[in-house]
Amino acid sequence: MSHLAIVVVGYDRPHALSRVLGALDRVAYDGHRVPLIISLDRSGNDAVERVAEAFAWRHGEKVVRTFPQRLGLKRHVLACGDLTREYEHLIVLEDDLYVSPNLHRFALQAINHYRDDERVAGIALYNHLWNVACDRPFQPLDDDYDAYFMQYACSWGQIWSRKAWEPFRAWLDRQGDAFLPDPTIPPNVAQWSDHSWLKHHIRYCIETDRFFAYPRVALATNFSDKGQHNVGQETGYQVPLQEPYVKTYRFPRLEGTRAVYDAFFESRALAAALQLDPASLCVDLYGVKGNREKARHWLTLQPAPFRVLASFDLAFRPQEANILHGVPGSAIRLYDTHEAAPAVPAERDLQDALVKYDVRSLSYKHLLRYALRILGRQVKARLTGGPR
Repeated sequence: MSHLAIVVVGYDRPHALSRVLGALDRVAYDGHRVPLIISLDRSGNDAVERVAEAFAWRHGEKVVRTFPQRLGLKRHVLACGDLTREYEHLIVLEDDLYVSPNLHRFALQAINHYRDDERVAGIALYNHLWNVACDRPFQPLDDDYDAYFMQYACSWGQIWSRKAWEPFRAWLDRQGDAFLPDPTIPPNVAQWSDHSWLKHHIRYCIETDRFFAYPRVALATNFSDKGQHNVGQETGYQVPLQEPYVKTYRFPRLEGTRAVYDAFFESRALAAALQLDPASLCVDLYGVKGNREKARHWLTLQPAPFRVLASFDLAFRPQEANILHGVPGSAIRLYDTHEAAPAVPAERDLQDALVKYDVRSLSYKHLLRYALRILGRQVKARLTGGPR
């Protein structure tokens, strides 16, 4: 049995399924035989199964797997992960993804590097450039490696291994479907529906201090086609995809890089830079945590009634570089929450500063024109009853 297989997860989007299968056919497999499992949940749409059956897979065995009754997204994806009982490693792709020709080369090298690292719960193929918890850009700190770590499980293209999947499934079996509130869980993740399997995988990473290794340039990107859990196509999650080239990837270890992030997309490297105990520091540069765990030291852009131990500008990118390079300023503040003090307002409007920082360049003329167009469409829709 092959040690690596590709699993494509489908439901009722024949066009999307055809697109990702075509992309997989153009991947460089370098003579390797790779099984392809097309796993289709019951939808009543025969067109999806016809696409799967008609697709000619030139690189190994093809299996079209169907189910007599609908499983739903959560049970279906978990059932696909359980294929690690048959294959040591799986590349798992939902049907609205698109992949780089480098997919297989990256996968083999990443699997080999992280094979025995129990703290790596999976290998991502997507690269987050947007923090969905607060609708702000995300950029990992640069270093000499082709990957970084985040305590955020990936669902937009990922590699699961038997050694990493089995402890997650055992944890999930013990926990069941319960998802109680916890300050360590991002609020947006906690609010995801009961159909989400991903929120459980994220929680597992947080509770067991495990991470996903993310590529700096994605091997998979997301079309977000309209479907059961998506109201319409969204290009905001499209990310740059690796073009075809041959290279030896450099992968980090957790102990050898500062590009390590928690589930809030916050840097885990700043405690050492500030000479603080990591357990005593809440890094809250995106403003989502709000020091919910009541850490003594709070690093944030928010004015707060505590003594300021240090402050930094919001100039360098990514945000944490301002602390790592000691850029003086007053935008980012390190508070000692055990010592009260009058809250000092920021020298500039925080929201304006963040908009300018995030978009880099802001033309007020273009912004006004855009706002007027949006307002005009809204007014017209209300008057005519048409789409907004």
